[in-house]
Amino acid sequence: MRTKITAIVLALAVFSAAGAFAAGPAGLSAVGVYGSVGSNAGALSGATGLSFKFGSFPVVGLTYNFTSSMLGASVDYYVIDAQGIATSLSYFLGVGAFMGVGGGSFTAGLRVPVGLQFWPVKKLELFLSPVLSVPLIPAPTVDIGAEFGLRVHF
Repeated sequence: MRTKITAIVLALAVFSAAGAFAAGPAGLSAVGVYGSVGSNAGALSGATGLSFKFGSFPVVGLTYNFTSSMLGASVDYYVIDAQGIATSLSYFLGVGAFMGVGGGSFTAGLRVPVGLQFWPVKKLELFLSPVLSVPLIPAPTVDIGAEFGLRVHF
C-alpha cells in the first residue's frame, strides 16, 4: 500500500513540475508510448511507458517495469533536439534524472539519452535512444539501456 501511495505522489509531482516548464497555450506538445530494455533507469528493464514532451524541456517518461515490478519516472532536457540529418531523420542529445519505486526498493540517479528520430509523416515521431544511466541511490554504478517508441506532436 505504501508503495502505491508513493507512486501516486511521485506521478503527481512530476506532472506538477512539468507544467512549470510547459510550452505553448496548452503546454503539451507531444504524447506517446515507448518501451525500454537494458538498465536505463536504475533497474534491469522490461518496461513500457508513456512519454510527454513539453517543447524541449522537459521530456517526461512514466514507466512500469515488468521485470522488477517498479514504477518509474524520468525527466530529460534535450540539449540538442530534432537536429536534422536527412529530410525525415533527426537526432537528439539529452541530460536528465530518474527515480523508481517498487518491489521494496527505491532508486534514483542521472541519465543521458542519445537518440535518432524518424518522421514518417509530419507530427509523428518514431524514436530509438540508447540511454547511459548513473544510479546514485542505492549505490553508484554505470548502466546502459535503450528506449524505443513513438510520439504524436500537436
